Amino acid sequence: MVTISISAQEGLYIGDIFAHYGKRHGSTMVQLSADVLKAYDITLYKSLSFRPDASGPYNWTWIMACVDQDKHRAKKIKETVFDGNLKSGYYQLPQVKKGINRFILFKTDDKRKRATLIYIEGTLNSAELVSMLFSKK
Repeated sequence: MVTISISAQEGLYIGDIFAHYGKRHGSTMVQLSADVLKAYDITLYKSLSFRPDASGPYNWTWIMACVDQDKHRAKKIKETVFDGNLKSGYYQLPQVKKGINRFILFKTDDKRKRATLIYIEGTLNSAELVSMLFSKK
């Protein structure tokens, strides 16, 4: 399954965030199995909750630059910005395989100094993803 996720995020800057922070102490990375995903028309789900470095090469600035680079490729963008800082973002990327949609979700938590990054691929469309995220099941 790891091979799938690497090729799925090939060419995306957020792949570097998953690679750097994914196995660090204090980070939580989740990759759901195909059995769980089938019910939602999702072929890949990968999430990462982490505390970015305060300084050094992999700090907030680097993380925001990675997200920003991938955002420029998005065909649909929804963001929440407060005082000029990105608080959350939803990006639908162009398909790399016919019928497979790709999404990036990103959120910052200033109080806890943490970030959450989610990458999703599947046949579901934008409306179905939003409905799934906000349904009360």
